[in-house]
Amino acid sequence: MSDAKQKFAATTKMSDAIATDPNLPVVLMRFHVGGCSLCGFEPDDTIEQVAADNGIPLERLLAALNGDE
Repeated sequence: MSDAKQKFAATTKMSDAIATDPNLPVVLMRFHVGGCSLCGFEPDDTIEQVAADNGIPLERLLAALNGDE
């Protein structure tokens, strides 16, 4: 998928991503992200930061968030 069609990029803030697509928490739960204090994130964290903090390959997380997976 080309970058022009993707809703989310590595630099997208989580607050912006969730505001754009309120269903994202369901996708994040597949990666065990955001469900508890150990796997939570700050609204100003980028998708790249969340991926790194949780040991998730960035490209895999972006694919899931953008509906490519």
